[in-house]
Amino acid sequence: MIFSPTKIKNKARQRRAMMRKKKIMNGEVAEFRRETRGVSRWLFDSNKSYPWKQVDFFNRYTAGFEIEKNPFGKGAERLAYMFYEVKQGQKWPGWEKVGKVMVAKESRYIEDEESKETFHTDFCRVQTKAKDLALQFNEAVRKAPLLKPSIDEVSSPPPIDFLKCSVYEYRNQHGVRCGLLVEKYLSGKFTKYNGNNGYVNDGHDGTTINLAIGEVKLTEFVHAFSHWVYEISGHKLLVCDLQGILDLEGRRPIFRLTDPAICSKATRDSSGSSRKNNRYGKTDLGMGGIRNFCRRHNCNGVCKALSLPLMRNGGK
Repeated sequence: MIFSPTKIKNKARQRRAMMRKKKIMNGEVAEFRRETRGVSRWLFDSNKSYPWKQVDFFNRYTAGFEIEKNPFGKGAERLAYMFYEVKQGQKWPGWEKVGKVMVAKESRYIEDEESKETFHTDFCRVQTKAKDLALQFNEAVRKAPLLKPSIDEVSSPPPIDFLKCSVYEYRNQHGVRCGLLVEKYLSGKFTKYNGNNGYVNDGHDGTTINLAIGEVKLTEFVHAFSHWVYEISGHKLLVCDLQGILDLEGRRPIFRLTDPAICSKATRDSSGSSRKNNRYGKTDLGMGGIRNFCRRHNCNGVCKALSLPLMRNGGK
């Protein structure tokens, strides 16, 4: 199926409208809890010795937030909840939601707040690193002669982007300092493209674009991104567990991804001893995760256009 921006955008709007209507008809009204004690928002900055920087809320007059009591999504490591910033009512007493719905994420297995801080740091470090690598990948794609659009700019390759995450800090009813991971809500069909266990979703989405190299599936760019990171890192890193949506609302499509994993090759210290290889958190499966991907990855047209070598079975 050749990529048609107008038709695909209309289908996306229709799907969202049907989902909203279905929820209203089923009477699905989520319950929320509100937190207003000592609420602040923090961004992760990997370039700082202390990586957290306090920043403004998304909305003016925000004085707290509301989070869904029950998760709407459950992953292998995390739970996902609907999340809103709130402000005090101006026309009547009480609180009111402000801005767009967001998503808060909690660990499924960590309960004490001190350990959660490590969880938050690992999550943001991985997502920030993946975002930086995606920017470099997008630039490499832009410069590749064989990936130039054959028709017009609308048919340009889809950029890959990872959501920017932040942590909302607050004090609970017992005065304990707590934190929540929060990021943008992805509206659309959520897809897992590959995993850190060797899973590869070849998919049934045949949406394509015409480039200098020929007709290319949009999903080929996601799989080629993992391969590209493996090569440009000298076979030391692999960004995988790629999941999110293909955003079709703009002038051209864009992959908006979240919650990736980075598998890394173990490093050695000055004495020559091998260090732990899960420096990117629990989902860093080290060379085992890298080999899992290498065994299953089939090089595609994007890999070829970027002059990536054929991936050897099991990696190096």
